[in-house]
Amino acid sequence: MRGQLIGVVLAALSVVLLTFLIPVLIMVQRDAQQRVTLTALQQAAELAPLARSLAPSALPTYPERGFAVSILTANGQLIGVPTPRSPGIQAALSSCRSSTGDLDGGVEVLLPVRNGSGCDAVVRVFAGEEAMGAGSNLLTVLSLCLGATSALVAVLLAERLARGLLRSVADLAAAADRIADGDLAARVTPDGPAEIRRVGDQLNHLAIRVDHLLDERSQRSADLTHRLRTPLTALRLDIDAIPDSPATRRLLADYDSVNRAVNEVIRMARRPPAPASLRCCDVTQLARERVEFWAALADDTGRAIQRQLPAAPIYVRASAADLEASFDAILSNVFAHTEPGVPFWVSVVPGRQGGARVSVDDAGRGFSDFAAIRRGHSSTSSTGLGLDIARQTAEESGGRLRIGRSPQGGARVELDLGGARAANQVNIFSARR
Repeated sequence: MRGQLIGVVLAALSVVLLTFLIPVLIMVQRDAQQRVTLTALQQAAELAPLARSLAPSALPTYPERGFAVSILTANGQLIGVPTPRSPGIQAALSSCRSSTGDLDGGVEVLLPVRNGSGCDAVVRVFAGEEAMGAGSNLLTVLSLCLGATSALVAVLLAERLARGLLRSVADLAAAADRIADGDLAARVTPDGPAEIRRVGDQLNHLAIRVDHLLDERSQRSADLTHRLRTPLTALRLDIDAIPDSPATRRLLADYDSVNRAVNEVIRMARRPPAPASLRCCDVTQLARERVEFWAALADDTGRAIQRQLPAAPIYVRASAADLEASFDAILSNVFAHTEPGVPFWVSVVPGRQGGARVSVDDAGRGFSDFAAIRRGHSSTSSTGLGLDIARQTAEESGGRLRIGRSPQGGARVELDLGGARAANQVNIFSARR
């Protein structure tokens, strides 16, 4: 934008300068020619009374000023700078009339010297290119310097104007980036032209409106989720009334998981989510815990779990709660859509450009179609939101979700997760509890 603005100013100024300088230079040349012609006439007038008495060695030639002086007599004598007897000189001798004319490279002035009955000599003064240039070069240089100075001042003013505009636009873009990153408290300080200030005001209004809408939605979500506490409390009382047994302990574990999920929903609904750039967790640790959680159900249904988890932590750009929900959604699909006894495989490997790739394969029937990640779509009685939750988590981290066929002939779900920034590579996995 800065270069474009400077280019427009230079183009407009060039047109103005050309319109101004061309007539000025023409006037300078004409004025120089008139002054040189006047100087030549003065020199000829000074020499005319002395033309008869001057010796050839005493005639000045004015070499320093570019003037050549000659005296040509009627009897053929030449004093001064040699010059041919042109028709103009012959006409001046015969008519006794002075004349001024342009010749190649200069101006010629002819002044006849009268005697009693006619003209017996002609004083010729020729002003060459040196004399012409001495009168016009200075003014030409001054005119060009004026034009160059005007161009420089215009560029400096355009640069200052562009810097002010770009600063206003940069502040506007920075605030828009912060708002897009989830920082709804970011505001634009109105600055610059009226149009940019208006855009800044509208952006501030939009951020306030979005903040209000999200707060209203969060309150409603929290209120709706809070209603689950009553049936959960009744469920806990019923479980406590059952005699202690392995089934009872499993029911208590399931109750604790549901209760934690409800608490997490309420907490997240009442607190705005952190910007994507600040989310970070260790996918290796979380995958290990979620596999261990689902291992009990896998043992009950006769499923074998093959794990391929790295020993070192891998930090990805996603919150632990979102990634836990994604793991649970993918693994629950394995149990819901495959027969008991069907094995599955869970692997986590480092990504090629940072981050990690999470793969869950099974040996079931696979996907009947590849619309399974479309939000709200399900071929069964489920809500159809499970894989969409995983997809959203992957995309918010800078990756994506892919589904396909596993090497064992069943379904494959892959999560490509973007890596966390170096400043955020800290294990905040435990901070969610």
